Amino acid sequence: MEELMHFPHAQEDLPLSVVMDNIDAGIAVYDAAGNFVFVNTVMINWRNIPRHEYLKMNVHDFYQFIDVCVYDLVMEKRQRVSRLQFYQDIQKIDGPTRMRIVTGTPIFDGEGNIKYVITMLQDVQNFETLYHTLLKETSILNEASVSRGGARQEENSIVVKSKELKQVLSIAESIAPLDSSVLIYGESGSGKEVFSRFIHEHSTRKDKPLVTINCAAFPENLIESELFGYQKGSFTGASKEGKMGLIEAADGGTLFMDEINSLPLSVQSKILRVIEDKIVYKIGSIHPKKVDFRLITATNQDLYSLVQEGKFREDLYYRLHVIPLTIPPIRSRREDIVPLCLHFLDYFCHKYNLKKSFSDKVLEQVQAYSWPGNVREIRNFVERMVVMTPSATTEITSIPVGLLGDEPASVHSAPLYHHPHPPFRPASPSKEDILAALNLFGGNRTKTAEYLGVSRRYLQYKIKEFNLPPRYHQEK
Repeated sequence: MEELMHFPHAQEDLPLSVVMDNIDAGIAVYDAAGNFVFVNTVMINWRNIPRHEYLKMNVHDFYQFIDVCVYDLVMEKRQRVSRLQFYQDIQKIDGPTRMRIVTGTPIFDGEGNIKYVITMLQDVQNFETLYHTLLKETSILNEASVSRGGARQEENSIVVKSKELKQVLSIAESIAPLDSSVLIYGESGSGKEVFSRFIHEHSTRKDKPLVTINCAAFPENLIESELFGYQKGSFTGASKEGKMGLIEAADGGTLFMDEINSLPLSVQSKILRVIEDKIVYKIGSIHPKKVDFRLITATNQDLYSLVQEGKFREDLYYRLHVIPLTIPPIRSRREDIVPLCLHFLDYFCHKYNLKKSFSDKVLEQVQAYSWPGNVREIRNFVERMVVMTPSATTEITSIPVGLLGDEPASVHSAPLYHHPHPPFRPASPSKEDILAALNLFGGNRTKTAEYLGVSRRYLQYKIKEFNLPPRYHQEK
């Protein structure tokens, strides 16, 4: 690596290593076996490993500290590869997970074999800036976030980092082109509907409709008419024109029935007939209608246990349980927590036209929380954090007490203001806490004080102490 780089107008040639040492990014060069042959100063400072020690090491020595090895991808694909890499400090293995962009480039010899791989690593402190850059200019996130396609719809992407979810996603992708029935198991909020859409959009039916039915959302006396439709004048209150059922609406496409365990036994037998014969009878009609659809069902309960309890038909169970797919809860794939938080942070910042980031302290707290509500709870948490903090606040540095399942102490036996979200109770509210609460209640100090768990007089004192905008000094 001591080759000279010639600049026509320079007085002398520069060693290539000197040039690389003055680049503001980590640069590493590996041979075809993955051994280090050069690292620049940024790499040395990054890991606090001397250059001569690096040259005794192999890229695979760092496997346990990274989630993806770009060197391996370059060797496999034989082309330039860029990825968003999550990594941990080798000096602090239990520390927070960090991010960087890694771009690997192969260097070929005269016979077309890869002789060297050069990687450039750029650490990322501001995920907001990174995410928008990647979305506009690169495809680095292709493996980290599987989009639903079409226009910007990142809210419903599948964010994948853990091995557990990567395996589930791989299975979903492999079964997508088939027409076999799929039964998705998963706790409430784990993303069963998102996976059903992923399967549909990777199937041969992707250009046809995906019809989603939540079986628990309909009263028992209405679910049959919603599923099968009805002829005009079939019953009192029926539409004069009649109605197409949701099953018929899925003709040619995919029918997704969520919470299939909630389906009444009286309807289960009719669903079984539709699956077996691929025909549907509207209520009030004697003429069958042929339907062709791919069936995906989902449940948050053990269907086989319901069969044993007599609450679910055994023959229907075996019709549905052709290809089972289980989405693990977020607590068993903790590597996905931080990427999900950052993913939803980007989505809501775009939605509300804001620029915000999470501090390392906040990311450590969300990583430690169990998230019993799974992905849905993470989504709601991030949205609340985004909208509760003042628009001028670019870095969210603390989580209000009560926002992650804490049980805040009661301040009043009869609250002056009932708010649907648990109030936070910091011992001494920060400037950011007070601004967030004032914005939440439109500057009303009585409601703000009650929400913060402090007296109105104390709140007024803090408003003056923090020199908040004049509008907050007015009585409201």
